[in-house]
Amino acid sequence: MIKITFITGNPKKVQSAQAALDRFGIKVLQEKIDTPEIQERDIKKVAEYSAKFAADSLKKGVVKVDVGFEIEALNGFPGPFSKFINEWLMPEKILKLLDGEKNRSAKFIDVVAYCEPNKESISFVAETKGVIATAPSGENGWGIDKLFIPRGYKVTLASLPDEERVKVWNTEHWQNLAQYLTKGK
Repeated sequence: MIKITFITGNPKKVQSAQAALDRFGIKVLQEKIDTPEIQERDIKKVAEYSAKFAADSLKKGVVKVDVGFEIEALNGFPGPFSKFINEWLMPEKILKLLDGEKNRSAKFIDVVAYCEPNKESISFVAETKGVIATAPSGENGWGIDKLFIPRGYKVTLASLPDEERVKVWNTEHWQNLAQYLTKGK
């Protein structure tokens, strides 16, 4: 059995990763360490840098996940800074930025970066597409979740119960990581 160490303090993220990797015979272990988060517009570079730092610090292979959120009409804003935007701006303020915009397309970008000690990171990307609602709704998740309507749904991500929310996310990045880890084994 292959074991990977997921660098996160969030047990729900570990559960989601484990659910995606179970069928590949990969066991996900959790370890929480602080990693530097570089200031970079490319979410892949952010995740890869943190994974390399963790792998070199812990002297073992690790996985690090970073998530960005891009609003097409705002040229990809807030991108990798979505965590901070959730702290700084209420959903209503984000909607004001979209006043008069017809293009409501948006997407979450999930990056899984894998790194072994003294090597360069490799990353796998999955996108979950949708649109921005005209008004915030729902009680689950972060601020942006109150605005994001995933493709195939009529309500915001924040309006969905946890058991439905987990079905929304594209898990292609976990599958690609599993194939990378199991190839030739």
